[in-house]
Amino acid sequence: MKFMNTLLRGLSAASLTGLALSSPVELARADQRPIYAIAHRVLRNTAVSAALSHGANAIEIDLQAWTKEWWADHDGGADTAGATAREIFTFIADQRKQGSDISFVWLDIKNPDDCDAGQGCSIEALRDLVRETLEPAGVRALYGFFGTEDSRGFKVMQDSLNANEAVVLSGEADEVQELYGETKIDAAQRVMDYGDVHLDNGFGDCTEESWNTCTELKQGAESRDQGKLGKVLGWTSTDSDTERVGQLLGTANVDGIIFGFQNADYADDEVPKAAGKDIIDFVKKNSGSMRMAKGTDAPW
Repeated sequence: MKFMNTLLRGLSAASLTGLALSSPVELARADQRPIYAIAHRVLRNTAVSAALSHGANAIEIDLQAWTKEWWADHDGGADTAGATAREIFTFIADQRKQGSDISFVWLDIKNPDDCDAGQGCSIEALRDLVRETLEPAGVRALYGFFGTEDSRGFKVMQDSLNANEAVVLSGEADEVQELYGETKIDAAQRVMDYGDVHLDNGFGDCTEESWNTCTELKQGAESRDQGKLGKVLGWTSTDSDTERVGQLLGTANVDGIIFGFQNADYADDEVPKAAGKDIIDFVKKNSGSMRMAKGTDAPW
């Protein structure tokens, strides 16, 4: 009998120890959707620092292939470039190593096919640079092909994605699903985005049949919940979009929002700071179902 009591006490202790592995905090985190505040048009190291100080946990960089290498550049004009891709990737990697919660970099590739394989400005060179600089530091990559899903660059990336990388296509939910259906990309690495630089343009009320921003993102999130997509992201919120941010996160159930200026590069300014705060504040108020993603969260 004494042996049985000792055995039962031991089993109870072991059971409690096992339960401790799933603490209330850990169980709560499992029920919370990780949310990404994605800084818009980050083209310089100073903009990276500003975005992080505003609470960004992901960075969107516009990339142009220029002659011999890739540059952070939205417009592709004579004097619109910021840092080289190598410079800004290295800086982001350093920030991640120092503890910043940068989960991923969204690479908005403007001209994926301007350079042939073997050139420093080719899609292969960009992919290899990402794997050399960002990924060893724990920063993942999201390759964006806005209207260029027929490009050689898209084919190269869909055929060579590793576990740290995903692809994002922009469009209405059904259209994006159809495009991905023609690929062999794993569902977890299929990301959908939809929106407008002026978020109020065609935003809707999340109840329309199609086209409106909130509705299409909501339908995309439903596909995500069915295991057909990995993430759904909206854009672009600024300091006057507080209510729309709440609708995207609370009704459309998106995973993240691009925020910042509508038509300008990211900078240390009250406008992007307020836009980022809208996302963070809504997440805090709804902490039972969502949380800001950490650098250690795997988005795909």
